[in-house]
Amino acid sequence: MFRYEKLILSRKILIIFFGVVLFSFIQIISPPKELSSQAWLVLSLLIIMAFWWLTEAIPLSITALLPLVIIPIFSDIGISEVAKPYSNPIIFLLLGGFVLGLGLQRSNLHKRLAIFVLLYIGYQRKNILAGFIISTAFLSMWLSNTATCLLMLPICLSVLTKLESEQDSLFRKILILSIAYSSSIGGMATLIGTAPNAIFAGFMSENYNIDINFSDWMMFSLPLVLFLIFLFWIFISFFIRNEKIEKINSTIFLDEYKKLGKINLKEKVTMAIIFVTISLWIFKKNLNSFFDVSLTDSSIAIFGALLFFIIPIKRKFILDKSWFKYVPWNILVLFGGGLSLAALISSTGLAGYISNLLYFFGKFDIFLIIISLALLISIMTEITSNTATTLLFLPIIVSFALVHEYDIIKITLPVVLAASCAFMMPIATPPNAIAFSTNQIKMSFMASIGFFMNLSAVILASLWIYNFSFLLKY
Repeated sequence: MFRYEKLILSRKILIIFFGVVLFSFIQIISPPKELSSQAWLVLSLLIIMAFWWLTEAIPLSITALLPLVIIPIFSDIGISEVAKPYSNPIIFLLLGGFVLGLGLQRSNLHKRLAIFVLLYIGYQRKNILAGFIISTAFLSMWLSNTATCLLMLPICLSVLTKLESEQDSLFRKILILSIAYSSSIGGMATLIGTAPNAIFAGFMSENYNIDINFSDWMMFSLPLVLFLIFLFWIFISFFIRNEKIEKINSTIFLDEYKKLGKINLKEKVTMAIIFVTISLWIFKKNLNSFFDVSLTDSSIAIFGALLFFIIPIKRKFILDKSWFKYVPWNILVLFGGGLSLAALISSTGLAGYISNLLYFFGKFDIFLIIISLALLISIMTEITSNTATTLLFLPIIVSFALVHEYDIIKITLPVVLAASCAFMMPIATPPNAIAFSTNQIKMSFMASIGFFMNLSAVILASLWIYNFSFLLKY
């Protein structure tokens, strides 16, 4: 084991060294006449950050801090300009969303909701699949897809352990895989559900003053998510149609629910906080107009998060300072660095230069461009982080859209949505990796089902974008 760790360390050191050498080599070369020295520097930064993000030689969030060091040292762009995206309002929206998720976990309300759905949806295997898919997708709308998968998988395995006949069955594999896929799909419905959505909103706000509201995004994406969920359920139900296994005992879910006891005050307060927060998001425009205030999605998220720390329950608060260690601060830093890099790519003219290299795509029909982009991003996300893929492609695609006078929302949405539609490889998304880590699913099985889901999601998302992107008013 020690020798293996030494090899891993040596590999990481080699990758880091190579990245530094590559950056230095690019800087020595004279830039093309179409590029300024600043744009050339940003291109060097883009290459080294992409290289380290792809290899994960150092933590993604540490790589995301590079703009704060490289740009002020090697150019006349001040650190205040570089650092501004690190405080983008969308980061505080995510922070509030993370804390809301922690409150949901702390109260154990997520488990009650999941088992409640399973209890009342029926005991046939296709119904149980539907119950887990619906519960997981709903929770993933408000929690990160990673957290949702980690929370739901133990519930799934707990149910399966009570079914002795399920130890090696196809149903067991399908059910575990459904947790991973519905975590990814459900997260697409809200701005806080998955990273690409939040990156998109932050990028548009930071660079083009386009405000993607929480309610507008949900109005656009939720029907698509429901279609994908239904399609997925139909598809995997087809797989188990002929499996000869005994009927599931209905008392399994009832026993699990009884263990939770009666709904307590902590759960009721948590439910009230989440309801109030969601209501404020939905009716934000009306409240701003009626009361002449300036509520934002970010301020509402922080308000909802604060309630968990200031409402006492039997002389204790639902969350205290100890829970701050569970906030994924590294993700927030990663967002800030990605937004900073994206802003630099746009402001220095690098995005325009790269988009000009793609001029031949400007002759294609808009729908063909949409589906091609969605397919490309889906494939890319199979081998790298959906966060990194979104951050790298957004500024380039926006610049391409502006050059060819395309609707920038319509042309960038394929990047955003397809980044959440990678279902084939364990490394594609954290939920895929978590499901694969159970050792119940072979890579070939995940790839075969994932291929259908990738293709279906790309086609359906492309059609949806082409016809309904106008719902995102700006």
